[in-house]
Amino acid sequence: MSHDPFDMRATIRDALGKIEPLAGKKGLNVTSAIAPTIVSIVGDRRRVEQILINLLTNAVKFTDLGEIRLEGKIEGEWLVMSIIDTGIGIRAEDIATLFKPFRQLDSGTSRQYEGTGLGLSICKRLVDSMGGEIRIESEPGKGSRFIFTLPLERTMP
Repeated sequence: MSHDPFDMRATIRDALGKIEPLAGKKGLNVTSAIAPTIVSIVGDRRRVEQILINLLTNAVKFTDLGEIRLEGKIEGEWLVMSIIDTGIGIRAEDIATLFKPFRQLDSGTSRQYEGTGLGLSICKRLVDSMGGEIRIESEPGKGSRFIFTLPLERTMP
């Protein structure tokens, strides 16, 4: 895993650029609110971008109307990123299994959403490996907010 300073703003811009066409096909608005204090962090740029793209792609996949919003801020020594959607939401009892590999909440034979069930478990593994945390706030029918934190600068073991 890389441990170098990188331009977080450019990483955010690149991730948004990759999902905007997907959102556009569904008529979804993509917005962002990134604090001006977010400039660079020390870590693995490729993996941070992968986390952003996975979470943003999921937001697009599970949202049919409304918007996807990416927010970023600095809290103390932490980068805090939120991906917010107006999608289908997740029941409280399903949140506990959400980050487990190969788990899909819609797993019947008439599944509406495609995927392997690996995206969120990969995000969790990557965030954990970089010393951060990931969590979700959600309400069925109203949407979800995935929040992940990463240290701005992490001392390698």
